[in-house]
Amino acid sequence: MRRNPRTRVVTGVLCAGLAMGVAGCTSSESTRVAAPALKAAEERTLELGVTDDPVQQQLVENYTSEFAAVGREVEVSEVEQGDRVPRLLAGDLTVVLGCVGELLDELDPVKGRELRELYTEAQTEEAGGGEPVDAAQWRDIAHTTMFSALPTELQASDPGEAVGCADDSLPQNIVAVYRKGELDRPDRKALNNVAGGVTSAEVAIEDD
Repeated sequence: MRRNPRTRVVTGVLCAGLAMGVAGCTSSESTRVAAPALKAAEERTLELGVTDDPVQQQLVENYTSEFAAVGREVEVSEVEQGDRVPRLLAGDLTVVLGCVGELLDELDPVKGRELRELYTEAQTEEAGGGEPVDAAQWRDIAHTTMFSALPTELQASDPGEAVGCADDSLPQNIVAVYRKGELDRPDRKALNNVAGGVTSAEVAIEDD
């Protein structure tokens, strides 16, 4: 029996999530070795890279406020959209902002095209009276696919409730990407607080 393409995607996402879970299971020895480096990173100013995108500019206050609440000093730097990941990898920045769909397109255009085709198919089926598109499910699928495309040195926050990019051919929920080993648990919680606490209405940009 032929499997539904969307079923294959969801299955692939679950497998990717399982693989990431296994990869994340480190020994206590590894944890002890990494601890001094993490402590040193915690003492450094967090470099937050934002583009000139109006949504990202609006989100700066949300992120800096959450980091301030956990005692993290933040310096905000402007970054070109295409330079976000390279500057993270170079160590110039600690955290950058984006949307799950547009970051997937940047990190792995092939996966982006494949997921876009399946997302379009789901929307077409809904328009024809089929099963409604589950926005939360597709947000998570896009986020997990983007996550799997990240370089091994990088991690991502939870996907946000808010939609931050205009291209609706893929889910575009806000997300933060950061360097591994640079954020402790309170820092990561601060990122996820923004993800879960900001709505699309709050970051909506009115047309001139």
